[in-house]
Amino acid sequence: METNLSAFEILGDSMNDGTRRSFAPGDKLIVEPFNISDFKDSIGSDLGSFWVIQVGTYILVRQIVEYADNVIKCHSLNLNGQYPDILIKIEDITKIYRIIQKQGKPIRYGL
Repeated sequence: METNLSAFEILGDSMNDGTRRSFAPGDKLIVEPFNISDFKDSIGSDLGSFWVIQVGTYILVRQIVEYADNVIKCHSLNLNGQYPDILIKIEDITKIYRIIQKQGKPIRYGL
């Protein structure tokens, strides 16, 4: 069986709000690549979903909360003020992936 799935590991805390839905350092994300034109056609009806977004050499994990005039508003779950919402033009996106599964960092108990 052939698949187009990839994986990313969370390194920072911008998407960690301390809840089960958040993405903490060490978590692994299973993602599916998304065609940019398909993304433009469908994101308006899929707001609130989580994505891995590549803009140039930067790779971000964000929740997309708004879409208008070919610009997405990307929200960080960590609300300590260090990570404000950002606006990204669709034309600046190099690659985009839909997060389909999170594998939490293993917790080790004892020795």
